[in-house]
Amino acid sequence: MTGPVLAADSLRTPHVTLQLESERPSITPGETLWLGLHFELAPHWHVYWRNPGDSGEAPKVNWQLPDGWQAGEIHWPIPKRIPVGSLVNYGYEDHVTLLVPIRVPTTNPTAGEVRIGADMTWLVCRELCIPERGSLDLTLGISQTPVDATPTVATRFDKARGQWPVTLDKVANYQATDSITLKLSNLEWLPYQIDDVWFAANVWGPIAPSGRQSWRIDNGDLLITAPPGDLPPSDEEPLHGLLVVSERIGGERITRGFEIAAKPAEIAAATPDMTFLLALVFAFAGGLLLNLMPCVLPVLAIKALGLVTHTDDQRARHGFTFLAGVLLTFATLAGLLIALRAGGDALGWGFQLQQPLVVIGLMYLMLAVALNLSGVYQIGGRLAGFGQSAASQSGLRGTFAIGVLAVVVASPCTAPFMGGALGFALTRPSHESLVVFIALGTGFALPVLLLSIFPTWTRFLPAPGAWMERLRNALAFPMYGAAAWLLWVLSQQVDATGLALSLAGALLLAFALWWLGQNDNGARIHRVAVTLGLLLSVALATQAGRQDNAALTALEAQQWSRERVADLQAEGRPVFVNFTAAWCITCKVNEQVALSTDAVRAAFHARDITYLKADWTRQDPNITRELQRYGRSGVPLYLLYPAGGGEPQLLPQLLTESLVLAAIDQT
Repeated sequence: MTGPVLAADSLRTPHVTLQLESERPSITPGETLWLGLHFELAPHWHVYWRNPGDSGEAPKVNWQLPDGWQAGEIHWPIPKRIPVGSLVNYGYEDHVTLLVPIRVPTTNPTAGEVRIGADMTWLVCRELCIPERGSLDLTLGISQTPVDATPTVATRFDKARGQWPVTLDKVANYQATDSITLKLSNLEWLPYQIDDVWFAANVWGPIAPSGRQSWRIDNGDLLITAPPGDLPPSDEEPLHGLLVVSERIGGERITRGFEIAAKPAEIAAATPDMTFLLALVFAFAGGLLLNLMPCVLPVLAIKALGLVTHTDDQRARHGFTFLAGVLLTFATLAGLLIALRAGGDALGWGFQLQQPLVVIGLMYLMLAVALNLSGVYQIGGRLAGFGQSAASQSGLRGTFAIGVLAVVVASPCTAPFMGGALGFALTRPSHESLVVFIALGTGFALPVLLLSIFPTWTRFLPAPGAWMERLRNALAFPMYGAAAWLLWVLSQQVDATGLALSLAGALLLAFALWWLGQNDNGARIHRVAVTLGLLLSVALATQAGRQDNAALTALEAQQWSRERVADLQAEGRPVFVNFTAAWCITCKVNEQVALSTDAVRAAFHARDITYLKADWTRQDPNITRELQRYGRSGVPLYLLYPAGGGEPQLLPQLLTESLVLAAIDQT
């Protein structure tokens, strides 16, 4: 046996001392060797857990091992929740030991020594965040029989294992709707004196770290409710995470962690007393009432009045064609919604209105329908299904299109009874969801269908006459109102440029449709003008949809460079530079509470201050040198340069609105 050789190496930075250590002083072929990465942190500084939370980055290690050796995953101790402003991180303060198993093959040399290398990167944060890196080496002897760890090392490794969460093999389920609900049964493992319970997903995305969580014990089950994150679970894959339970014992707080893998299941539906049959009844009733919505009523009223001019046979064909258009469109919406939710999107009725391009398209559609009802233009010289015989195939196509149009314009609305039915449908299997949507569509199409099946009912409608044209013109105004409402929705999603582009597109659309109404003889110049107007309208709408609402909540930033600062100062303009990074939680908090307020934006505008952003998310030597120039080793850094040249004001790392405004007043 070769004597043990232990050469644990360590490295030191201003904020971290990192040591690589082996549990045993020598290795034995065929064993699992445990290595420890021990962080000693300066007071109030922290490193991150596997899921860093709202911002940050977990430590990473790239092992340099002999051939045939295999490194396992890091075993993570239970982290703390570390609040920074309104955000929350998961990490470790003071000290932490990350243990990693290394599988040693049986074919290793029986004598000599081996070298183990670890190339480390980590992010250490307080008010500023500093990415650090370093390499560690450990040389171990080889022994044919296991050599026990020294008492000191054994105690340190045992203590690290004592901070691991316990794998919980109990029943755990989750349901993802507007919130994530976890349900755990068989609570004999649960402490009696519970002080707090919280849950964190093992990876970023499923759960919002800074969202408020709640818990309760109900009928012997533990229920935890948490807000979904930016990547909610898909309702198909298990949700892996850490459940942290705190208890009070004699005035002392004890924290325990449990690794769980929650399976998707129905736990607490939004309408717990709802049955499938009741959901169908509610959906049918909601569809009936949906006919009264301001967007829908004009379209259906025109179609219903158009039935007056048809023969009995024509009415029946048009009624069932209208039903087909409605049901097919509802089924398509249901299928799209189900497919997107299966892909991990948290969506509900009206989900399409979350997309600016869809909102713009609906707004243009409402405007086009309103202009048609106002008599600005007609398709083919007539309004499909109104005042003319519609027994031809083209008339039936028009009726089918009206069914589709009615559903499209109804999709932004929710009628009474619909909410409970749709909430039930979106938590059920796909085939049940589809049936509920079909029931909704059947109720929606029923009034027109009944008028077409029972022709005697149309006798209660006034005879055709000039009043129908006046009514048609009057029904245009609810459609104009719907277009205005959609424009307001769009204003919450895009910036002022996007809003202006969408309005310009609407103007071009209106001009093209007006021109269409002026000349319907098919002349080439007429077709070219209409086509050009429509194409330009679509192009402007597409560009408008790309203007997201970031500018509504933050200053519009330009890219930083030293040359850009000098040029702007030479032009006589003050310059504010934000040195930031996507993983810097302090940066994000400062941007929320100090750089995105109305008062600060107004002050920047009033003083004509140019806002530059130096993004250090990825290594940039120019930014690194600039940080060092001002005595900083990490972000954030805020500099306010005066107009005309000169050195900048150096703002604090923690900003408030008043601090920024005071600095601006001094420029």
